[in-house]
Amino acid sequence: MTAENKSVMVLDDEVQQTWKSVAEAGAGELASSYVLSTAIVGLSNSGVADRLSGDWTPLAELAPKPELADRIGKVLRFLEVRGIVESQGDAWRTTRRGAQLLDEVAESLLGYYVDAYGPVLHDIGGLLDGSKTYGTDVSRDTEALGLRCEVLFRSFGGNLVRDLVRERGARGVLDLGCGTGGLLLDLVRDDPELRGFGIDIAQDAIDYAGRRAAEQGVADRLSFLVADAFRPQEWPAEVVEGADFYVAVGALHEHFRDGEAAVVEMLARYADLLRAAPNRTLLLCEPELLVDAEDANFYLIHVLTEQGFPQPREGWLKVIEAAGLTCKRVFSAPNTAFRFAYYEIVADPS
Repeated sequence: MTAENKSVMVLDDEVQQTWKSVAEAGAGELASSYVLSTAIVGLSNSGVADRLSGDWTPLAELAPKPELADRIGKVLRFLEVRGIVESQGDAWRTTRRGAQLLDEVAESLLGYYVDAYGPVLHDIGGLLDGSKTYGTDVSRDTEALGLRCEVLFRSFGGNLVRDLVRERGARGVLDLGCGTGGLLLDLVRDDPELRGFGIDIAQDAIDYAGRRAAEQGVADRLSFLVADAFRPQEWPAEVVEGADFYVAVGALHEHFRDGEAAVVEMLARYADLLRAAPNRTLLLCEPELLVDAEDANFYLIHVLTEQGFPQPREGWLKVIEAAGLTCKRVFSAPNTAFRFAYYEIVADPS
């Protein structure tokens, strides 16, 4: 009997009903999205994505080592099924969608959750049953977070920071919570007369930022220092005296976990420094978090990591005024993955 003539017995109705329910719930699509996201980030992290383009490239040229060619080819076959790449013989190229997803901004958005917050999301069960504690047993990947955030922020806020620095005629920029240093690196490359100061409490981030400055030949105009952005009274003298434009990206909202009074107190410390020199400005760049479908992923990582919740602009304007500061302008960049508001702040006269 040939295969075509063999009878096929369909499994019973209970099996069919179970998997009908699975399909209706969209479980397959959720699993596929998760696997595809991790595969795209992995392709980028491995360096293979850098060798792919819209032109046909032989598999041998895509593999960093010859012995990895077979595995890479099979992963590419998976990505071909998912519409990310396409093949012609033993050569590969990206599809239009693949090129879009492997673009650094789209890939960084995926990596923000897969790489930076992946360790936290992976242990969500332990965080919910109490067997794990954030900051002790579970932590986000701070280096990955810094690198992903600098790409993302550059895409929707970098031009605004650069333009305001020029408009204010600033000669020294202080990045509060500078992470891996990307914002300052961008600014000093654009303006050879500009000095940059970055402070962060994470020694590893400061070390990494310093190495990048040296590699890019701008270490003579950048200083990265371990310091607490929330305690300006302890900042090194070179920072206090050398910076006339302060920028804080997504860091200060953490103080809201201690109440509005704590935020007012912190901003009042900045007010003293802003008054100490003419034209000193603070650009506060903060996400606005709404608990809705658009912000659901962003909301969840804040729940799990106990960072304190980003506030709507009404909350920020209230504490800015209470601290004796004036918000001259508010900027926004709609239609991006994160709802950011940008507050241009100066001190009221004493």
